[in-house]
Amino acid sequence: MIRFLSLCILLLSGLSTAPLFADEPTRPISGEVMLLERMALPDDAMLIVDISDASDTSLGALRQPTDGAQSPFAFEIDAPADQSLVLRAGLRIVDDVVWLTEPVAIDPGTDALDLGAIRALRTPPMGFASLLACGTQLVELGFLPEDVRVRFNEQVITMTPSVAASGALFTAPDTPSTSIHMKGDSALLRIDGAELAECVLMRPELDITEGVWNITAIGEKAAVFPSRTELVFYSDGRMSASVGCNRLIGGYRRHGGILSFGRIASTRMTCPDGMMDQERQFMAMMHRVDGYRVSSDGGRLTLLAGGQPVISARR
Repeated sequence: MIRFLSLCILLLSGLSTAPLFADEPTRPISGEVMLLERMALPDDAMLIVDISDASDTSLGALRQPTDGAQSPFAFEIDAPADQSLVLRAGLRIVDDVVWLTEPVAIDPGTDALDLGAIRALRTPPMGFASLLACGTQLVELGFLPEDVRVRFNEQVITMTPSVAASGALFTAPDTPSTSIHMKGDSALLRIDGAELAECVLMRPELDITEGVWNITAIGEKAAVFPSRTELVFYSDGRMSASVGCNRLIGGYRRHGGILSFGRIASTRMTCPDGMMDQERQFMAMMHRVDGYRVSSDGGRLTLLAGGQPVISARR
């Protein structure tokens, strides 16, 4: 009874990002996120749910503070009907510790859908994680500065570059029979020698890694000298930024509409007071970010925390 009441309170107090399909027919999708690890979660853990379309462009999201509740976590989110979708769900706590379910493929339909219990595992950084559609199986692929990571069947496999006659070949160092061979937008994935159906790379048309973003607002304040600011995402999970003075560098992770930043280092130049205040506020907001949206024309970026905009930028 106590668990039921706590879940009801959680649902009522949840924060939700405005969906991008407000004028379309919808249906509810529900389920429970269950952690495999036995541990006490801190009070500031955030339940995150994200719905993407078939090209892995985020359509809607749900953010619910857990307020000290423990696994499992119930959720319900409205999603567009009659469209192939991808759902990810999980938890995030401070210091960019993330548990995520594997991508769940959802077939078109109009009826309410209950996914039941879906398991979330602690997920290491994967940079800009893209989807591979390998037949009916969805696999996440992330490029790091030197290696790639594949998330598949509740395991994360790190692979290193190998020599290939064409394309790009990556092999698991301890298991040569596990590899991925990329050629353009197609890939051949082998796990312990077993070959999956030919995979096709799915990337959103509105890509945050393309170009430089100028920061226009931080919190509720307009940025000072936005033309001197910048935020750059690299596809291998690195990021750099400046809000007018010091250079900030660090890492990020992106899974569908889920976005978060790891540790961020900074140069130590002495800056005017206004710039220093802006820089401190920017750093504080970056550590809270858990999602993002790109405008339909691709020209505006909004970083979100708990479903609320905290940083705005334009190309």
